[in-house]
Amino acid sequence: MAFARYKGEAETALLRTGLSHVYIFRPAYIYPVEPRKEPNLGYRVLRTVYPVFRTLFPNQVIPADDLARAMVEVVLSQNEHGPVFENSQIRTMLRSIRGTHTAAKGRP
Repeated sequence: MAFARYKGEAETALLRTGLSHVYIFRPAYIYPVEPRKEPNLGYRVLRTVYPVFRTLFPNQVIPADDLARAMVEVVLSQNEHGPVFENSQIRTMLRSIRGTHTAAKGRP
């Protein structure tokens, strides 16, 4: 897979830059929150079966707004658990964020 190889090369290059903070996110399928014209048949099929797919394989999908929320949280907190965040780690982080926000608002 050329994409995976190029992505790996880019990640390695970023980690070698010497920047004080580099975070690499490896989400699985990023589900677009806003409706869009899907670029090909595979994406159209996945959008149709997404509710079932999300239930059966929760670590293989992530909504775009959740991914963005996790990225912002990592940068603002200067998370030391990185620099690489796999999809399952991103989802765990989101559950933690939601729990913190829910508790702060006095919700069970």
